[in-house]
Amino acid sequence: MPLRAWLLVLLCTFLPAAPKAIWVWETETLRLLDDRAFETRALGLLKAHGFRTLYLYANDYRGRNPVLNEREAYRALLGRLHGAGFRVEALLGSLPLKTWEYVLPERDQPARDMLQHVLDYNAAAAATERFDGVHLDIEPYALDSWNEHTRERLSQLFLTRSKEWVAMVRRAGGDPPRGLTIGAAIPFWYDGFEVAWEGARKPMNAHVQDLYDYVAVMDYRNRAEGPDGIIAHAREELAYGAKLGRPVVLGLETGAAEPAKVTFRHLGPRALAREMAATRRAFDREPAFAGFAIHHLRAWLDLIEPRAAPSATTRADRP
Repeated sequence: MPLRAWLLVLLCTFLPAAPKAIWVWETETLRLLDDRAFETRALGLLKAHGFRTLYLYANDYRGRNPVLNEREAYRALLGRLHGAGFRVEALLGSLPLKTWEYVLPERDQPARDMLQHVLDYNAAAAATERFDGVHLDIEPYALDSWNEHTRERLSQLFLTRSKEWVAMVRRAGGDPPRGLTIGAAIPFWYDGFEVAWEGARKPMNAHVQDLYDYVAVMDYRNRAEGPDGIIAHAREELAYGAKLGRPVVLGLETGAAEPAKVTFRHLGPRALAREMAATRRAFDREPAFAGFAIHHLRAWLDLIEPRAAPSATTRADRP
């Protein structure tokens, strides 16, 4: 084994593992509710691989909205997740619901309702059954109208909506660490353009980081090193997070996605572990570095236990 590989093995052995979170989308959230055997298997694998935070879907899907209509089952699930040692955040954002449209003024009501349903659920639940935070995955760049000429205006709409969402959480749950946290998933390329908003012109990522308690940067590359690698694409967000004193989580893709460089799907779990370790080494002294988030549960299970079913393609690499 080359010397560098041996050094990486030693690093992985003696450095504490970086915190890990995982996105749990619609289908897998309902499976966790409906299938105790799947729950036992999935949670066992997640714990064995060091995951401690779940972004658990908490909105409507195919006529079911457990936060609204299956609260008893949902409370029981969150109670079991907390009992197993997991932190659970309500994941809001949906491809079928086209939630990227929620930044638009004409979508005010569903944008507010989506979050209010989670806040109402928490208000009625016992302490062990509540969400610990809210995680928003709202991607305005998925709008058909997004382009280099419209992106500033659409980004301003997203920021205004975000300010409203953060205010809703603050009113309901107080400020962290006593109450609910609220974080947002953002693509790494938000640091590549500036937006004028509320009297300040700065990179888009900086505006978002100013608002939210943390960000999860969708740092979708399958190599740590190099100018187009995980490390390079995260530096601006980590530097700004350190300035604010707010954490930055690095998201990595394991599902079917194009181009191939954005995902570990075809490289396997060893490559994922290797590149995470290299990234961990690079950012060991970065105060804002708060670990990794893996996209997403179904894809990650396929990665470590391959099966025939394909995973959904990501949208996060859209420029």
